[in-house]
Amino acid sequence: MKAKSLSASMIVFFIAFLLATSMLSSGQSSARSLVGGETSNKTLSYNATMVWDGITRYYYVHVPTGLPSNPPLLVMLHATSLNPANEPPISNSYEWLPLSNQYKFILVVPASTYNSQSGQWNWNAYYLNEAFTPAEVGTCTVPPATACPDDAGFLRNLIVTLTEQYNIDPNQVFVAGMSSGAMMAERVGVEISDLVAAIIPASGQIVGQSSLPITLPGPPVAPVSVQEWQGTNDHVLPPCNNGTTLYSGYTFYMATVDQTFNYWTAQNACTVFQNNEPLCEKGKANPSTTGNDATGCTNNVEVQFIWEEKLGHGWDPANNEARWQFFASHPKQ
Repeated sequence: MKAKSLSASMIVFFIAFLLATSMLSSGQSSARSLVGGETSNKTLSYNATMVWDGITRYYYVHVPTGLPSNPPLLVMLHATSLNPANEPPISNSYEWLPLSNQYKFILVVPASTYNSQSGQWNWNAYYLNEAFTPAEVGTCTVPPATACPDDAGFLRNLIVTLTEQYNIDPNQVFVAGMSSGAMMAERVGVEISDLVAAIIPASGQIVGQSSLPITLPGPPVAPVSVQEWQGTNDHVLPPCNNGTTLYSGYTFYMATVDQTFNYWTAQNACTVFQNNEPLCEKGKANPSTTGNDATGCTNNVEVQFIWEEKLGHGWDPANNEARWQFFASHPKQ
């Protein structure tokens, strides 16, 4: 897909905005689609919008050629972005495009909401509500929401909409995320696991909250496979000591990777562990382990944690092949 100029991009988004806001009910999408499993001999990439809870939401869709009749769907959730308000952060595919073309899955990159006070695009993961302004949160009452803004509701509706548009295999819906997008992927695993087979959060734990002790979420709605990646040198979202980070100027304490991994293995009732080593030791990555792998879980799901040696706060696209193979081998059962 050729890069477009800034002015052209603004025109595209303005037109998309007009289309979206002309719709009468929330959750409708201004998007192109193939009908009932129809395939195309041309790669299709486009930007689209939908209105959810009164807020225009943006997303990018990549549809490769030669799709199967029921293709998989991968939703990639971006990290915190400093893009201006008129440039939703949906152009970064985190280098998934070559794998989308190779393995024939539809790739979607949605945008979070924009905070005009901080100039940040952030996902409303657990429990970051206070970092959002009234202008970006919507009503969160119709439909009822678990948080404001209702990112979980938006992502659920996006998955349902695209599943219908592209005849998506309902057993192969996957969500990955980076940083605040990783934290949101964790929330998706809890609240949308009836639709999502597996999640892959990178550089983001399950909870950030304004005070200690950490409060973990309730049980997920369905078993879900999880593959977590974390850099040993991550100082942005500290992985091991309940350290703090900032979202739009608000301070949040982070759950540790042990708390996150143990949450998923307990909720998925896993019984077999690769090792008994803690992921953290003395507030840092445990040098005695490269991670852990839990199997023998409900519905044959799997929970993995992988330390990325000497990586800071980042997404290493060299691992995308391994990530896709995890997704592909963990359809919903």
